[in-house]
Amino acid sequence: MSRPNVLLLRFGAIGNALAAIPAIRALRSAWPEARLILIGDPLTLELLRPCPWLDELVRYQNRGPEAFGTGYSRFILGLRRRKPTHALHFRRFLRSELIGFFSGAPERIGFATDARLQFLTRQVPYDEGVNVIELNLRLARALGIEAVDRRLEYWPDRDSARVREIVAGATGKGPLVAIHPAGSTQRERLWPGFGPLGQWLRRRLDARVVMIGAASEEALVQEAAQKLSPPAATAIGLPLPEAAELIRRSDLFCGADSGPAHLADAVGTPGAVIYAPHRGLARQLAKWKPEGSRYLAFTPPRDCRDCAERPCPAERARACAAAISVAEVGEGLERLLNLSGRG
Repeated sequence: MSRPNVLLLRFGAIGNALAAIPAIRALRSAWPEARLILIGDPLTLELLRPCPWLDELVRYQNRGPEAFGTGYSRFILGLRRRKPTHALHFRRFLRSELIGFFSGAPERIGFATDARLQFLTRQVPYDEGVNVIELNLRLARALGIEAVDRRLEYWPDRDSARVREIVAGATGKGPLVAIHPAGSTQRERLWPGFGPLGQWLRRRLDARVVMIGAASEEALVQEAAQKLSPPAATAIGLPLPEAAELIRRSDLFCGADSGPAHLADAVGTPGAVIYAPHRGLARQLAKWKPEGSRYLAFTPPRDCRDCAERPCPAERARACAAAISVAEVGEGLERLLNLSGRG
């Protein structure tokens, strides 16, 4: 086989990007001479820039200059000059399939959809009840590659002086706990217990609590931090490799079902994930919960599909989110801490 030039098309959130790493690692292991070229949006590129399995990163943003017109033409011509042999699509996305098709890659592998038209040469069944890491590994297996290692990994910025300063400024002498009190879900569906949980952990364990979040989440992070007395330390808007380093240094993590929870999994920090009221909670957990006994999932008492109130009023969503007990989550984290030997 001549040297493969493989386009890896991965757009989307932090969790989606991290879930592609085991498949990328399997490709590198099986095809050490291949050139692996990741095509992603700016957030994905920021996250995966440290990945040692990749040879090149190429930006594509569907609302940026590459999205249409001459910018799109230049983008496609740049891909064609790379003479790709394969395009691997980690998302069921027509725009992604078109990029693979226009790139000239003769082999284009992706997930089957109900669409009448797909620009793929091989389609892999997509099962909503299967963990997304496993789904991505199936793409690699479609190339005849043995892909069984489901372990996430990441390469945080271990030299970050800013992270060292944040850790040093956290009040307490006990375990370091990173809490992400935000997420992409609607505000009324967010668990209101993140701040009280930090206070519970400080009281019980003398925990050093750091509330973390993106710059766009600053109001929620500050609100949760102020629930502690004195207020918790905060880390807002850190670059992703630095956020990963802060989580890696932490003894425990707790947050919503969003990117930082998957970063915690990737850097090996045990923790708890709080799920918002949602239709199809069981399927959500099967697809996205970090695997293994180091991660606990806390869910509202019932699935939204079993609720007679549709559409769900904001008050009902708040009540369901608040039904998860702060003490229950805190005691779960304490058990994880004891099992891990951290702290």
